[in-house]
Amino acid sequence: MQAVRIIAAALAVISLGAFAGGCRGQEKKPGADFILVADSLGEAAMHPDALKSDSLALAHDGNMATRWSSLGNMEPGYFVEIDLPRERQVTGLVLNTSPTPMDFPREFIVETAGADNEWVEVARGTKKTTLKGITTVKFAKPYRCRKILVTLTKGMPYWWSIYELEVKYGD
Repeated sequence: MQAVRIIAAALAVISLGAFAGGCRGQEKKPGADFILVADSLGEAAMHPDALKSDSLALAHDGNMATRWSSLGNMEPGYFVEIDLPRERQVTGLVLNTSPTPMDFPREFIVETAGADNEWVEVARGTKKTTLKGITTVKFAKPYRCRKILVTLTKGMPYWWSIYELEVKYGD
């Protein structure tokens, strides 16, 4: 329940546009099957290079030489939100951090929301879901959703990076 409050508070701040650097806007590569909508970086978002060097679009640009990162140590409550162009059956996610294999999320929750905007927890991840910098999250069953939220529940003295994010579809 505490994680839900953190997520709700972070989303409320972003929707007001008052979070300094925390929302990079909707970024989409041509032909992409989803948009990375927002990130929540806490104090790391205040880093002066946050808006210059790292962008959510880099987590889905097809280039393993680029990445999105938190620009600071992982903290509980940091999140990445994914917006699908329409409702889809989603079966899981892959977060690739293999070029910097210590930048993977150690503990996190994955939630989805459909047209009703009701968030439902669909998976939990631990360091056991990551092998050589590739975090694979398989949902227990397919979920019909329009939005996906990945939220850290444990901090670590490493940055959180995503070189490439893949949404697994079941339709």
